[in-house]
Amino acid sequence: MDSPSISIVVPFFDTPPELFYACLRGLKALKPFEIIVVDDCSSDEETIAIAKGMGCRYLKTPYQSGSDALPFNMGVEAAKGEYVCRVDSDDLLLELPSKMTHEIHFAHLDRVKAPLDVSVEKLILQPRAICNGMVAKRSLWMRYPYIEGAKIYTDVLCAMRMLHNGHSYSVNPRINYIYRKRKGSIQDSKSHFAHRLTHIQTVAQFCLDEGIAPLQSIHLLELAMLNLKYGSKSIEYCKI
Repeated sequence: MDSPSISIVVPFFDTPPELFYACLRGLKALKPFEIIVVDDCSSDEETIAIAKGMGCRYLKTPYQSGSDALPFNMGVEAAKGEYVCRVDSDDLLLELPSKMTHEIHFAHLDRVKAPLDVSVEKLILQPRAICNGMVAKRSLWMRYPYIEGAKIYTDVLCAMRMLHNGHSYSVNPRINYIYRKRKGSIQDSKSHFAHRLTHIQTVAQFCLDEGIAPLQSIHLLELAMLNLKYGSKSIEYCKI
């Protein structure tokens, strides 16, 4: 059986050159269908040179958007593979699925709980970056695009929408994604409490996007409030 045609999309903005080079070198070794790097108007000439000199398809946003939503959506739209995989420009992807048995294949991240039995409710209680390294049909990424310019976690919203609509998924059986945390990243730029408030906005946006009924919306927002209060331990206070 032929391997699935997977386009890897890598949004970037002034990523440290040594991390960006390591990311792209690792992706090239996996021999995907194509690698698309999308520049959110970087100013670092060395980083731009790496993007243009590694044999990847290079795209550039028409303006600096300040998030990965616009560049990722552009990459998905330009992708020619049947499947698309999202990779952060400073992370390492170690393995791609040799076959796709489901519509979605979640990566197994080194510092994030694997989504082995993930659901919308569990993701609300324990939000995490499960879209990193995720391989999904391009048609799904097109159906659930990242929202541009919104003060929410677009990757969590995207994952919740896919789960809510019953798309089948598998999870990589071993760690295949190295999630690097570096100083100055989005995760370090705000307090834990501020992140949790943004998560509540994300859940509210999900309810609006999917037309969730009022009583169910209240239930989901109550779960988000548990996360606001207890963080990663919130699931211990709720039976779902």
